Amino acid sequence: MKNLRVANRYAKALLGLAEENNFQEQAFNDMKLAYQVFEINKELEVLLKSPIVRVSKKLTILNTIFDGKIHPVTLRYMNLVTKKKRASLLKGIAFEYLNIHRERMDVEMVMLVTAGEIDDSLMSKAQNIAKTLTKRKYIEFEHVTDPSILGGFILRIGDIQYNASIKRKLSMIKKQLLEN
Repeated sequence: MKNLRVANRYAKALLGLAEENNFQEQAFNDMKLAYQVFEINKELEVLLKSPIVRVSKKLTILNTIFDGKIHPVTLRYMNLVTKKKRASLLKGIAFEYLNIHRERMDVEMVMLVTAGEIDDSLMSKAQNIAKTLTKRKYIEFEHVTDPSILGGFILRIGDIQYNASIKRKLSMIKKQLLEN
């Protein structure tokens, strides 16, 4: 993502606005929703970056998508950013806001990769391992399904990876058999 330094400043401004108006959690949920919308809909991201599309059209589209789904102050903030011809930064602002909020709330983002659905025992194992690998107070999981790992799970915490997948175990057994 380009312009993360600028997006970080805008995100800090939104955080200040959220603290001032006492809706930090709602703003966090709003930015999470906005980031997901931008991630899923690449055409929207391209449209917001386009200098050909008028600001009024961008405002209409943003209001149509987010009106009633996010806090009115967050929507006004997004409209203001768009009016200042910085709509191309909205995805980056959402990304940076999520990072800043998680850091302030002492939350670690953990990616949990499994071959299928998560059951309670697998989730509790993953939580226990994640707690030992991080110093943060809270853990937030993002689940990704990857059938190629065959079973078990992989945890990614920052630049640390804990691999307890069946695929890795089979690979280790194969390596041992070839060495002996």
